[in-house]
Amino acid sequence: MKKVLMLTLAAVMVTGLLSGCTSKGEQGASGGDKASASGDTAMTITWFDGTWASPVPELNNEANKKLNEKFNITFKPQYIPFDLYTDKLTVKMASGDIPDVIGTELVDANYVKWARQGAFLPLNDYVDKYETYKSIPDSVWDAVSVDGKIYGIPLYFPASGGKKPLIRKDWLDKLGLEMPTNFEELKDVAVAFATQDPDGNGKDDTIGLGLAKGIVYDPSFGAYWSSTWYHKNSEGQLIPGQISPGVKEKVTAINDLYQAGAMDKDWTTKPYNDVFKDFNAGKVGIWYEQVGTNKGAQAGVLDIPTLKKNAPGAEVVSMPAFTAPDGSQGYVSGSGYYRVWMLSSALKKDEAKVNKILEMIDYMQQYVPAEEQNPDNEYFDWISGGEGKGYNMVDGVPEPTEESSKYAPKALFNDSLGGWAVGDESMRDYEAQSKTPESKAFNKDMVGMLEKSDFYISPVGRIQSSVYYSKISALNEFATNEMTKFMVGQRPISDWDKYVEEYLAKGGKEVIDDVNKLLSEAGIQGEWKKAGQ
Repeated sequence: MKKVLMLTLAAVMVTGLLSGCTSKGEQGASGGDKASASGDTAMTITWFDGTWASPVPELNNEANKKLNEKFNITFKPQYIPFDLYTDKLTVKMASGDIPDVIGTELVDANYVKWARQGAFLPLNDYVDKYETYKSIPDSVWDAVSVDGKIYGIPLYFPASGGKKPLIRKDWLDKLGLEMPTNFEELKDVAVAFATQDPDGNGKDDTIGLGLAKGIVYDPSFGAYWSSTWYHKNSEGQLIPGQISPGVKEKVTAINDLYQAGAMDKDWTTKPYNDVFKDFNAGKVGIWYEQVGTNKGAQAGVLDIPTLKKNAPGAEVVSMPAFTAPDGSQGYVSGSGYYRVWMLSSALKKDEAKVNKILEMIDYMQQYVPAEEQNPDNEYFDWISGGEGKGYNMVDGVPEPTEESSKYAPKALFNDSLGGWAVGDESMRDYEAQSKTPESKAFNKDMVGMLEKSDFYISPVGRIQSSVYYSKISALNEFATNEMTKFMVGQRPISDWDKYVEEYLAKGGKEVIDDVNKLLSEAGIQGEWKKAGQ
């Protein structure tokens, strides 16, 4: 699943340059004339982190030298490709030789274990000193906290991002259909897409609803039908979506669609990349994508130029969430962060270094709107390596050079920067930086839908349950396998209650009990973030 997540993240992070901004008058030509908050004494900072960059960023290059000069430090990072990073990090932590800063992708069982073992420095007394940290939502601080102590600095990732359903509006118009607003209407639309020749080629070769093996991407069309912890059982406990009445309704509807021939008969063995190929070929009516600048010429994503070549009249629009039986309407919020940086507990007696590190991270997480990402913005120019070295302006949009990582200080931080000060408003930058009219139109439509949508914040990501971490992977695998069987008719829907009992017996009950105990103790519950908040 981590690989799937990263493919998704890569599409969202294509803009890459949504980082750091203060007004022009506040900064010098070298990236700012602010004095270091933690003094002028040079110090060495060691840094151990994973990276998706290929090749891995070089050390002691111009970017590193710029960072050393800016913060009066000797920066000594070590980067490991993420495919190898988990094992390398485990070995590093076991050695006891812990660098000043350690990076991880997400909070997991190891993060919690190492925090409780005292490997990381609690940061509660520090974070209020830094401007960008003040905008981090409580839900994200909770996610990186263990037993009430903040052990990591999270990096911004748009909570409203991630794959959302798309539909071929031109097919709707041709067949005289309306945008579906519930599963009954979805069935009517998907069946028509598959049986009424919407592409007009006289062949029975179209698919109504795209779906891939492993139920990628989840056809929930709203939080009520998702796998998140939204519903409660008869005891008033929140439960995982896989055993909820909402998911029972969803798998029943998908089974109806499958039996009606509205779906690819081989979807249970089909990789999701192949469904993208089918959609780009103009053969799928409903599929999934997220905002991003380059909607074309990429593997495994929506390729609008290719779709337009194959189907000149194609019009792709986003689908708002369905209205649920309880009156809610909205999608599940993402975690709101991707990547965490932890400080070694060995620094508890070196407050100057702690402040220096946090000052540096704070500086690197400022935000530059798309219209200010140009050489005239001294901060942006510095952090991006300088025009002609780290980037070039192409049609008003900065594009990294092939050697960008040698010159751009932001490359030392995985380009995962910026956004806390303005939240998901940074999503609007995708439209401004899109290179084709089709991509601009797609991003404008998708972001417009997201800005009007409510988002459910699952409470489970805000507590740290060892029972959950130890059992949830096996439970998710079991649930995915059984739901697939329900969807294709290999297991009758009448078996649903038996399936729920099986899930509970495999450790689900222990997970539910522990999660709800921790939620009650922390006073945390699921909540909706309303559109515009």
